[in-house]
Amino acid sequence: MKTMRSEIIINAPVQDVWAVLAAFPFYPEWNPFIREVRGNLSAGERLRFKAKLDGLPEIFFRAAIRTLVPPVKLGWHAIFLKGIFEAYHYFEIEELGSGKSRFINTEVFSGFLSGVAFFLLESRFRKRYRMMDEFLKTRVEGKIN
Repeated sequence: MKTMRSEIIINAPVQDVWAVLAAFPFYPEWNPFIREVRGNLSAGERLRFKAKLDGLPEIFFRAAIRTLVPPVKLGWHAIFLKGIFEAYHYFEIEELGSGKSRFINTEVFSGFLSGVAFFLLESRFRKRYRMMDEFLKTRVEGKIN
């Protein structure tokens, strides 16, 4: 298994971060990595995604919500090829006090080809994770109208 993780401090309470993260219809307005999410925010729900990595065409995939603990954790599992290449993506929001939160963005890749895919795409994923974190921070802190 290969893991990617990023985090950022957001100057807003957990509930404000969750409100933006959980509002799937608005992802195209702020999220440079996950460009679209279709489906409802409920445990077991199958979602449809459109994502963008630098230098590659848009990626379309499906995933099921496996973890849903409002307002602190959301995770989905995507199976691209069962046992060959799978990904579990989850977000955690930690209350830091004084109106601040820590947003943690993690993806765990598994399967026979996960090491190869991770090697080939790691820098692109890391760049988009950092961008997503920064854009989420900007959106939550009210810098985007």
